[in-house]
Amino acid sequence: MDKDAEVFLHGFLKLSNLQKLKVINAINEYFDSDEREGVRAEHERRFADLLAAKDISECKCCGRKWDY
Repeated sequence: MDKDAEVFLHGFLKLSNLQKLKVINAINEYFDSDEREGVRAEHERRFADLLAAKDISECKCCGRKWDY
């Protein structure tokens, strides 16, 4: 596994089981879709909304802290 995947898995394993299930469902939605760019764009928009609302304090994957 490469470095980026290892960082993602590290953060994934820190999630609760319900959060893990939601991530797996989102990944399955992406791979099952014929419109992957649309799925990607929707999640990019949701992440941008979290940033705009200053609703992220720390990344579970890498520990990065957002200073607004």
